[in-house]
Amino acid sequence: MFHNTNLIYIFGPAIGIATVSLLIHKNRTNKQNITQLSKAIEHFKITSIVFGLLLVILWFSLPSTPSLKTFGYPEDISAIKGEAKVLRLFQEYNKAIVRTTEVLQWFLFLFIWWFLTTLFGVAKAYKEVR
Repeated sequence: MFHNTNLIYIFGPAIGIATVSLLIHKNRTNKQNITQLSKAIEHFKITSIVFGLLLVILWFSLPSTPSLKTFGYPEDISAIKGEAKVLRLFQEYNKAIVRTTEVLQWFLFLFIWWFLTTLFGVAKAYKEVR
C-alpha cells in the first residue's frame, strides 16, 4: 500500500504519535492510586497495542514481490529480451529488496524497544512486590 512512498514520511509521524500517546498514558497511570504491578501490566498492555499498530503500518509498507509469485515473473526469455527490460526488472527487484530491508530494520528496532521496556517495567514491579 505504502511501498512507493519514502518510509520515513509514513513511519516517522507514526512513531511520534505513538511516543506522545505512550507518554500521555504513562502520566495518567502515574496519577492513579494503583500498585506498581498494576502499572506494569497497564504499561505492557498499552505498549503491546501501540507495537501492534506500528507493525501494521510496517506490514502495509512492504512491497509486493512479484519474483515470489507468478504475476510479473518472467516466464521466458522474450520477457527480458533487451537491456532496457532487464534494467527495469532489476530496478524493481532492487527497490523491493531495499524496502524489505528498511521494514526489517524498523521491525527489529521496535521489537527490541517494546521487549526491553516491558521487561524492565515488569521486572521492577515484581522486585518491589517481593
